[in-house]
Amino acid sequence: MLESLQVLRALASLMVVVFHLGAPLQRLGLIAPWPQSGAAGVDIFFVLSGFLMLVTTYGRTGYTASFYHKRLVRIAPLYWIVTTASLALLLLAPQLVKSGRAETWHIIASYLFLPARHPVLGTLEPLVVPGWTLNYEMFFYLLWGMALLLPQRQRLPAVSLAIAGLALLGIAAPGDNPFFAFYTSPIMLEFVFGLAIGLWYLKGPTIGRGWGWVLMGCGFVSLLSQGDVPPETRMLRWGIPAAMVVVGALVLERSRPVPRVGLLALLGDASYSLYLVHGMVLSAVGQVFVRLSPQLALQGPALYIACAVTAVGAAIVVSVVVHLLVERPLLRLMSEKRPARKAAPEGRS
Repeated sequence: MLESLQVLRALASLMVVVFHLGAPLQRLGLIAPWPQSGAAGVDIFFVLSGFLMLVTTYGRTGYTASFYHKRLVRIAPLYWIVTTASLALLLLAPQLVKSGRAETWHIIASYLFLPARHPVLGTLEPLVVPGWTLNYEMFFYLLWGMALLLPQRQRLPAVSLAIAGLALLGIAAPGDNPFFAFYTSPIMLEFVFGLAIGLWYLKGPTIGRGWGWVLMGCGFVSLLSQGDVPPETRMLRWGIPAAMVVVGALVLERSRPVPRVGLLALLGDASYSLYLVHGMVLSAVGQVFVRLSPQLALQGPALYIACAVTAVGAAIVVSVVVHLLVERPLLRLMSEKRPARKAAPEGRS
């Protein structure tokens, strides 16, 4: 993994954590509106995903089955573990789950990476709410894996046309069916941005290092200065700035290797764990503060700051522990190549 992208993964995951921090703070009594721009961390992840899929599969042939296996091993095991933990909490201690209800199809769809309406929120989100992005990721992997059957020069155009066609279909004939509404969202074009960036990185012209800083700066300012954006314009208002950030980071990487920063590298490695577990950690810390707030000698801003720092710190610590003790061993275990079976001697079966 390029070091610049490790830093972006760390920053993007922290943006999402800060975005979701608003809910526990509001339960604690915060009245002021919480900034929504942290949700744009997801858009950075989508662009990064498109980039990495093109770069890591470029020039490979006969790779579709291996690609699907590697993507499933990378995404599914930890997600299923966290989903099972969320389901157990929902069934065994429903009073601790502020916005959940057990519904059979919603549970099944959560495990299968399929869109289903949340029984409480009404949105197309699984049991582990941030997992809605993984439903898009898996669909993109499905398309890209099929594209790998094509000649190299046809892959990017084929996937781009498929995703653009779905987006245009959703605009021309919008519908309420969860599958139709989900898979015709323009947000999937952000994967195409990443694919195009990957092709530029491998084959495109060099851009001056100074432009890298300009692109990153303008991209982050645009992302963080906007409030909540409607789904139909998210690809433009957050997707394009997210692509600028990724291009800027790669311009810097191309001109000079980005130095490794231990803490950011570790957080980049643990970004998937952080993305999956932070919701439960933030909720737990928030509930502790709600119960203890009458006894704490803190009020107003001091109370909110204490809760925010504790919650974000706890989310980071828990995610690193999960990454080191669960995610990494799982990846090693499931990526090991088993020795080929020896042929049985004649006369034995």
